[in-house]
Amino acid sequence: MVRNPELWERARAWVGTGDVFRLCLDLNVWYADYRGGIAGHRDTACQVLVQAARAGLCALGPTQLVISWGMLSRLRTVLERKGVPPTASAAQIKEIAAYARYGPAGDGPYVLLGGTGTAPLRDAEDVHVLDTAVAGDAHVLATANFDDFISYRTEIVKPGLIAIHEGPRQPLIIAHPFEVVRWTREGRIAFD
Repeated sequence: MVRNPELWERARAWVGTGDVFRLCLDLNVWYADYRGGIAGHRDTACQVLVQAARAGLCALGPTQLVISWGMLSRLRTVLERKGVPPTASAAQIKEIAAYARYGPAGDGPYVLLGGTGTAPLRDAEDVHVLDTAVAGDAHVLATANFDDFISYRTEIVKPGLIAIHEGPRQPLIIAHPFEVVRWTREGRIAFD
C-alpha cells in the first residue's frame, strides 16, 4: 500500500503533462541490451526499452531519451572493461548520443556540472544517473538495480519494482525494466 497516495497521483499526472514521454535508462539497461544482442536474444525487457529510445516512440507517446555525457563516458569504460574494443565502444556511445539528439524533444546528452544534492545514495555512479534523470525532467528511470536508488526521498510503491523519488520540481518514477516495458506497451503508467 502506498503511504503517500498524493505523491503517486502527482507522479502519474506528471507523465501526462507533456507532449513527450521522457525516459532515462540506467547503465545496466544499456549493457544488458548490448550483451543480449551479442548473445542473440530478442525482445528482452532491456532491448525493448532501448528500442523505444532508439525509435523515439512507444505506446506512451513520443519518447525522449534522457542521458548525460557522464553516463555515456561511464558506459564506454564498462564496455571496454568487459572486452569490447575501443572503436566498437566509441561507436556504441556515439549511436546512443544520437538517440537523444534526434528524439522528439531534440535534447542532446546533458552536461551536469556538479551534483544537485538531491540524490543521497551510496554509489557515485547511481547519484549521477539519478541527478541526470531529475535534471532532464525524466518521467521514468528504468533500472535493474532498483534497490540502489532507494533513499529517504523515495517511496516504494511495489517492493523491488516501483518507487517514486521526490524531486525538487516533480516526482520521478523509478521502476524495474519489466514494469517500464509493460507501461510502454500498454500506454499507461499503473502499479496494479
